[in-house]
Amino acid sequence: MLVRDIEKALLHSEQQGYGFGPMSLSKGALVHLTRRMENGEGGEPLHVLELGGGQSTLFWRSLLALELLAVKVTTLEHQPTWAGELQTRVEGQPIRVVRQPLKQIGDEDWERLFADPDQAAGLWERIGGEVPESQYGHYTIRNTFYGDVASMMPAPQSIDAMIVDGPHGNGRSLAYPLFAPALKTGALVLIDDFDHYPFLADLGRIFRYEELYREIIGDKHWVLARVAERKPTPGV
Repeated sequence: MLVRDIEKALLHSEQQGYGFGPMSLSKGALVHLTRRMENGEGGEPLHVLELGGGQSTLFWRSLLALELLAVKVTTLEHQPTWAGELQTRVEGQPIRVVRQPLKQIGDEDWERLFADPDQAAGLWERIGGEVPESQYGHYTIRNTFYGDVASMMPAPQSIDAMIVDGPHGNGRSLAYPLFAPALKTGALVLIDDFDHYPFLADLGRIFRYEELYREIIGDKHWVLARVAERKPTPGV
């Protein structure tokens, strides 16, 4: 996709949304991601899994409204009011905002998930405890991820791009074992605030990957990677 078309969609989404403020995903990150996305075979839309919704969700709506890229988007969001507002704003487009509770696990269960990604979703249903909504805004919360992902798990090899921008804390890395079966070989993975926790090292536990681009400018720290084949599961 041409940069001028992406910039048109960015402007369109900004005018109709919240703006690309300090908490939003970088415009540059969205430019680099969408430049590497092409319409699927036979006109099939590309499937984007977005972890954490906001201005970027409205960017996908603008791409669709301007007919620049055929995508379908699944956005997971844990803040109830925010999820409801986003869903209202994207009505009429193939964008589904799924409100998710948060779940927290211990370090031992963390290792169990990374040890066997093919069984991770089933294990996730049986472990951990619910996080009170009063703690949803804690930036350093540990080992916490979206609690009901097993009920909406995408089909195997169906995700073309995944944006890792939520929830808070190191638990974002749990996206890798939980969604490993759903990511296509060659899927793009955009990680916001990649240097806050060992998000890249955790990605490397599950996948061989190629880093395509990274940016560290002010408060915008992100990296774009392309995953290759999965690494062998130890002991399986």
